[in-house]
Amino acid sequence: MRSKKNTEVPFNSLDKKILSTIFDLKDMNLSTVSKKVGVSKSTVHNRLKKLKSGEYINGVIPLIDRSFLSKSITAFSMINARYGPEYAEEVGKRISKIKGIWAVYFVLGSNDFVALIRARDKSELEKIVNELSKTEGVERSETIMALNTLKEDFPESLKLIVNE
Repeated sequence: MRSKKNTEVPFNSLDKKILSTIFDLKDMNLSTVSKKVGVSKSTVHNRLKKLKSGEYINGVIPLIDRSFLSKSITAFSMINARYGPEYAEEVGKRISKIKGIWAVYFVLGSNDFVALIRARDKSELEKIVNELSKTEGVERSETIMALNTLKEDFPESLKLIVNE
């Protein structure tokens, strides 16, 4: 959802080029980005500053290889919730507060939500699933555990959206 702030700061083709270059380089070094884009360092700096103030960019985080992280289990939980006024917002917020749930999606289809779970081991996964099942508004959930990650390229998927 777009914030009011980012409607006040126009997003232009230079911004797309800067962000696309940052995705390609996987680095925000102003000198390197400015050379690739063909503009001054101050232009890159000012555009990034405007994109941050306009809430297009909500932070900068390192991309850490998952093999170095202790959360080696990935699971997905399909959740059915008790229907009621504003249940999507209320139940979704409760689910998202559970430690170990990394993402919550309100979806169309036979389920109401899909939650992405990351856990250290099966015991931790079980605790997360138990807490999920006790969450107010959750009627039923079905959790599947990934055996292997074939593709998980968050920056690439964002880059495709930026370049549309």
